[in-house]
Amino acid sequence: MSKDVNEEENIADYLKRRASDVNNAIDKYLNDATSSRNLDAILGKSGYKYDSEAIRKSIVEPSNYLFKQGGKRLRPVLMLTIIDALGKDSDNYIEFSIIPEIIHTGTLIHDDMEDNSKVRRSGAAVHVKYGNDVALNLGDFMFYFPMLALLKSDKIDDSEKQKVLDIYISDMMKIGLGQATDLAWHNGQVNPAHITEEKYLQMVHSKTGVLLGMAAKFGGVFGGANDKAIESLGTFASTIGVAFQIQDDLLNIYPSGVSESKGGVGDDITEGKITLLVIHALQHSNDSDKKRLVEILSLHTGDKKLINEAINIIDKSGAKEYVQKKSAQLVQDAWNDVSKNIPESYAKNKLKQIAEFVIQRSI
Repeated sequence: MSKDVNEEENIADYLKRRASDVNNAIDKYLNDATSSRNLDAILGKSGYKYDSEAIRKSIVEPSNYLFKQGGKRLRPVLMLTIIDALGKDSDNYIEFSIIPEIIHTGTLIHDDMEDNSKVRRSGAAVHVKYGNDVALNLGDFMFYFPMLALLKSDKIDDSEKQKVLDIYISDMMKIGLGQATDLAWHNGQVNPAHITEEKYLQMVHSKTGVLLGMAAKFGGVFGGANDKAIESLGTFASTIGVAFQIQDDLLNIYPSGVSESKGGVGDDITEGKITLLVIHALQHSNDSDKKRLVEILSLHTGDKKLINEAINIIDKSGAKEYVQKKSAQLVQDAWNDVSKNIPESYAKNKLKQIAEFVIQRSI
């Protein structure tokens, strides 16, 4: 049982243990559902013959390649922890944990293509290894495929299924709008001077936070929470997602596990990304440094000397210290708002530790 564990289990061990549960569920569902004997259940009985080998080569193999590269599985673990915190046994809902993780993985495939990133989790990005056509189609497939776990389940009733589907449709549109905003920014279609902190936080909330919020709201539905509590959980988790992205942006421009696994230190500089670090630097630097930072970002350069110059401008502005405080405050405020609605338990303690883990990752 997921709750019958050592009370002293640290958050790293907890995340690892629960991630293993999620990985097993993904492996089973992906490989079983796309096997030749089950394709009829997915695609319907057309009267013709499916090419199961082609599907294995273009769906199953690249999926298994990416999932076996690892990942913290933060979204599904958050969902499972919320179910436990609401008094139900998350082990009974493990197959639903694949939904936010597979959707998230689909967004990563598309992100890597849009950003022209060559590396993902210290391995070749899917589009590099398998080609743009396979990667694009696989990312699309991952946005819809995991919903079969919900639709074909007899564990939850139709009203709960409808709640999950409503959340899914609404949040997927938000993700698309957040990504569109980010693309316009780092493609230079919007003047960086007009990008404020509030606009950045909204973009990150839509692009990154919403998917964590989706996972949390799913957990609320499966855990039997009322509509108000479900929304509260979603807000809490979305805010964690914003803090997670702020920390990710910070770790990208300094030597860290994040920067090394995503193409190298300063990869965001090469992509020309407008992050909270950049926004703060543009607001708190002299005119010469502002102009130079915008110029380097617009070059999309891989030149280490220029990347370091941009990082030095960001450093001088005090951006590092500012974003660290900002992310910590976001998480603290979010936890204060949601914690009063969750009874004390082992799972609640782990939920708080997950929130704190986001901002404790260090360079």
